[in-house]
Amino acid sequence: MPSTVHWNKSQLTGSQREQIAQEHKRMEGIEKPEQDVSRKPEFATGRPPGDNRTAEQIINDNPILKNLGHQKDINRSLAYKLLGDWTSNNKDPEARADAAFNAARVLNYIDTSLSADGEHRGKAHGNGDLEGITRSGDARHGTPAGMWKDFTEQGYSALREHHRLDSTSDTHVKADGTNKDNLQWAAGEAGKRTWFIPGLSNILLGIGDADQGLVGALKGAKDGFDKTRADGFDQALDSAAKGNIWGVLKGYASAVSKNEATPELVKSVLNKAAR
Repeated sequence: MPSTVHWNKSQLTGSQREQIAQEHKRMEGIEKPEQDVSRKPEFATGRPPGDNRTAEQIINDNPILKNLGHQKDINRSLAYKLLGDWTSNNKDPEARADAAFNAARVLNYIDTSLSADGEHRGKAHGNGDLEGITRSGDARHGTPAGMWKDFTEQGYSALREHHRLDSTSDTHVKADGTNKDNLQWAAGEAGKRTWFIPGLSNILLGIGDADQGLVGALKGAKDGFDKTRADGFDQALDSAAKGNIWGVLKGYASAVSKNEATPELVKSVLNKAAR
């Protein structure tokens, strides 16, 4: 693409215009094609012919763009180079609307990504919020915000064909690509270390995986306790009431082996012993 401060359709070469025309043809019949996430965006296209929406209309049609912040890792200046400037600083209404279309298309694709394991992200999926930004403005890897940051720095190659978030070893990132608050993080880490006490471990892990806030923590704790009961605690309790020590041990072993924090070696030994 020719050297320019911001992406602008008027600056494209003939071959680039041909590519865009082909991409626009694929958008025919789709009312709001920037919301079509069935295919990974490969390059900026601007609005297709017949789409006469203004930048304001496109922004209002796409909450993920409307809610985009100004934190440092959002990298707006880099994004404008790739997509065009969709803000009021752009005095060309056509170029501004094309930029809004480009940005919404990329953000919608990221917002509807599956987890790194290919699972639906539940309430975090397509919710119009680019999760993963810390209070200091950093975008954590393995989150939607982290993928947006990578996009602004690397271009369209940062978007994944399999439509998943990137995997991460960051313990502050939940499986659904959202950030853990300090309580969640501390509880989750404690839950991993207390795997040999399945009741406590599952409760702590439940808090670590729950929604932020007190209500989320209480629900997570209950979910963890209910999991422990189903995994073998009820069996152990019933056996204890009957004086069946072997049954108590089996219930305990079952709960430990089904705890996600239990080391694989321990799980293997317990599973073999249960046969």
